[in-house]
This record gives sequence, structure tokens and C-alpha cells, in this order.
Amino acid sequence: MKKGFTLVELLGVIVILGVIGVIVTPLTQNIILENNEKMCKMQITSFEKAAREYANKNAFKLDCPSGNCDEIYNVSISDLQDEGFLDDGNIKNPVKGTNFDLNTTIAIGMSNKQFTFKYEDQNACQK
Repeated sequence: MKKGFTLVELLGVIVILGVIGVIVTPLTQNIILENNEKMCKMQITSFEKAAREYANKNAFKLDCPSGNCDEIYNVSISDLQDEGFLDDGNIKNPVKGTNFDLNTTIAIGMSNKQFTFKYEDQNACQK
């Protein structure tokens, strides 16, 4: 009696592996996409934190006597890099696979003597 696998057994294993591959591939791609979106949002949060540090350092330039200003101050990512609040160089957007536009600004506003920060490119983390 010969030992080994028959052609039917090998085909059965190949079919099972194919079905597993068809199920796992989309799930893996969705997990990768979700993680890239989270990384992109974390990057934007770091831009806003850098803008917060910028505002704290330059509060005398941004301050309003009444504490309620309608004026919005904009600081670009490249300005934050120049001031040392962000690392120099291009910053990769993990969702789009391109670099963030360094001229995109973070809007710094003030309301009730509290600064607010908003990254201007709302579509940065959408494919």
C-alpha cells in the first residue's frame, strides 16, 4: 500500500484554504484601513496639540482683553515646524499615502478665555 494523498484530498485542502483566504482578506483590509484612519486622527491631534503649545507660548500675540474674540488665528503646520513644535520634514498621511500639506492651517480661536483648536482639512482622514 502506497502512502500519500490522493488528488481529491489535495483539491479539498486547496478549496478549504481558498475559502479561508476569501473570508480573511477583506477582514484584514478593513482592519488595516481602520488603523490607518486612527493613525491619521492621532496625527491631526498631534497637530492640534502643537498648536496648543504654540498658543501657550505666544498667548500675548493671540490674547483678547475681554476673553471673547471673534478673530480666528491660523497657524500652518510648516509654521509649527519652524517654531520647533513639530518635527521638520514631510509628514505622511497613512490613509491617503501622501504627505500632509504643510500649508494647511490649524484655526486657533478663543471663547470664555479658553483657546480652541481645529485642523482645517476635514477630509484629511478620508480616502
